[in-house]
Amino acid sequence: MLEEAQERLMKIKMKEETETVRVTEALGRVCAENIYAVMDQPPFPRSPLDGYAVRSQDTTGASKENPVRLNVIEHICAGMYPKLKIGPGEAARIMTGAPIPEGADGVIMQERTDEGSESVEIYQSVASYGNYCKEGEDTYRGALLMEKGRSIHSSHIGILSSQGIETIPVYSVPVVAIMATGDELVPVGTPLEPGKIYDSNGPLLAARIRELGMKPFLLQRGGDDTEKLAEEIRKQLTECDALITSGGVSVGVRDCMPYVAEALGADVLFHGINVKPGSPMLAMIVEGKPVFCLSGNPFAAAATFEVLVRPVLERMRGKAQWKPEILLGILKSPFPKASPCRRLVRGKIEDGKVWLPEGRHSSGMLSSMAGCNCLVDIPAGSSGLKAGEQVKVMLM
Repeated sequence: MLEEAQERLMKIKMKEETETVRVTEALGRVCAENIYAVMDQPPFPRSPLDGYAVRSQDTTGASKENPVRLNVIEHICAGMYPKLKIGPGEAARIMTGAPIPEGADGVIMQERTDEGSESVEIYQSVASYGNYCKEGEDTYRGALLMEKGRSIHSSHIGILSSQGIETIPVYSVPVVAIMATGDELVPVGTPLEPGKIYDSNGPLLAARIRELGMKPFLLQRGGDDTEKLAEEIRKQLTECDALITSGGVSVGVRDCMPYVAEALGADVLFHGINVKPGSPMLAMIVEGKPVFCLSGNPFAAAATFEVLVRPVLERMRGKAQWKPEILLGILKSPFPKASPCRRLVRGKIEDGKVWLPEGRHSSGMLSSMAGCNCLVDIPAGSSGLKAGEQVKVMLM
């Protein structure tokens, strides 16, 4: 069963490696420790607008018809620090972001004054702490800023930088080697001879791994020679954290990956799952590292990567509790084909509605994957799905 395969993969012992990077380079990484605020933010009471810092009681009853006149004792711009304390009948000209001087408990916006320089007429009262950003209003010293295991987004970069934090501990990004196998494959840029096809699985999987924020390592194509494949896999595992192959896992004459596993002395976790496409998938541990052997059919490789390989890689990068997002949607296009066993179908979900690429569901088809953002999970025994039925989908 798929769930049994997932459970076996979840039991793989992970070696958590961490490193320290500059905050400005941490986008997309996973935080390896709880991070706490080292200072109040803002570090002083500040003005949210251009105007005048005043004592609120001095502005009581102020209006256009009955203005209050105050002496301006100081001009304060952002980056400056007040030198004087505001007393009765006094104000300070202040700019956005500047520290509010001692004695003031409010700021009058300049549009409600005559914008005087040495003295100012106030045309509106302000409540105590009106237009007043308090020290620590955003973040107080000791507050939790980042939880261990959380992905770092652009907003976190700004928050950490506002604290003056230069570096942050993160989980190391797994390096994943990808090797497409099969004598029929040639790399892009090579003249295509009769009987040959271009390798698309390698670039597809490498791009997906990079898209997820990990480090792909695309290897040269492997042939159908058991001993040479075993030797190459063993060699490449010294340079990566996990390895993915595509092709050679079924029961064809030249499908040699099961024999490669034997030659490697691998701990085979499973060989075969009750899901189409990709049912021949094999997963094993070689010298303490996971090796995933996927089908050579493009969609089969892509689908099994999402449901079985990606969860392991997410754990390797520090997301211990990662799970795919599962949604329910209403099918807008039918899938008339019967499914004796569980089936994953490419689709697109938007606003709770699910569309399928019409008549283009072969596991060898690549073009109909464009624009898809989910896998539709069709249970075993389905006699076909009609438009309007509710379906379960997994976001990609």
